[in-house]
Amino acid sequence: PPTADTPQARLPREVIYVIDTSGSMTGPSLGQAREALELAVSRLSPEDCFNIIEFNSYANRLFADAVPADAEHRHKAIAFARDLQAQGGTEMASALDLALNGREDARRVRQVIFLTDGSVGNEDALFDLIRRKLGDSRLFTVGIGAAPNSWFMTKAAAMGRGSFTYIGRIEEVKEKMDELFAKLQSPVVKGVRIGWPGEAESWPARVPDLYMGEPVQVSVALDRTAHGAVTVSGLRGDAPWSTGFALDDARAGQGLGVLWARQKIQSLLDSRREGASEEEIKPQVVALALEHHLASKYTSLVAVDKTPARPEDEPLTSGAMPTNLPEGWNHKAVFGELPRGATDSRWHLLLAALSLLLAAALALGGRRPRLA
Repeated sequence: PPTADTPQARLPREVIYVIDTSGSMTGPSLGQAREALELAVSRLSPEDCFNIIEFNSYANRLFADAVPADAEHRHKAIAFARDLQAQGGTEMASALDLALNGREDARRVRQVIFLTDGSVGNEDALFDLIRRKLGDSRLFTVGIGAAPNSWFMTKAAAMGRGSFTYIGRIEEVKEKMDELFAKLQSPVVKGVRIGWPGEAESWPARVPDLYMGEPVQVSVALDRTAHGAVTVSGLRGDAPWSTGFALDDARAGQGLGVLWARQKIQSLLDSRREGASEEEIKPQVVALALEHHLASKYTSLVAVDKTPARPEDEPLTSGAMPTNLPEGWNHKAVFGELPRGATDSRWHLLLAALSLLLAAALALGGRRPRLA
């Protein structure tokens, strides 16, 4: 990529911060998220523009549209962030609808940063909304705590040419959000395209933007006889940029086909949301998985031991195999003796037997002969 000291190395941005203020964010979650949002707004450059959207049962945006990141607007945004309160439910669709405008703008990198700790249930409807309204935006999702639907947020970020950040511990929100904001403030090349010689099938199908200090990895399947140059091009601001290398100079390696096959299988499975039938997808997934020895929705791996240690004339024996426990578990507490009291179990058995004998005696003694 262009170096940091190259003129116009950093692209101007339009940043939309979307923050979850539902009831589940009450307490440290929202407090940390507010601090991270304040830090992000304070780091905006004068050439950037931005907006903030909060959502719970409803979505509400600070400004009618993105505004320049001058001192006045940043001051209003920080005051808005400090007043955020947690209440209501988690309705993500309305917030995504406000954040994604479907427009194209070659002059800026449009980034939507979506932070939530809530679960998502209507994935298909949200995927359809992202597909229709993404436009030139890049969607970055952030999940906090144990409740987020990480599968959906990972897929949504991939569809939005962004990335997913998971924050498992509340006290890490500010730190990890700071790392994400530091990365996002240095976009170098947008609209990346790769020109391959001959027939090629590469993944991801839409190459994400290039950020300072962070690589973009693309896997491709080419014809063995392919020769020529590979070209990489994109936009730096509104100016085109390109570079290239000779395919003949590539170094040989093994195992790269597995990376390509995994991504193609995932793409085939994702195509079902766009209307592809399972009858069409399943044979392709099975063929790829078997060829590259991969587990998938339709295939599993079975290990067969071809070097048995037991002679054929010896009988089989069985025994308990030791297993590792999850971190923090105590083996004795899980598999040890049953709970014990201060009194020995034999005394309990004796007292129980005496109680039964006493009850039987009372029952027999209490019977009176019936008078004729």
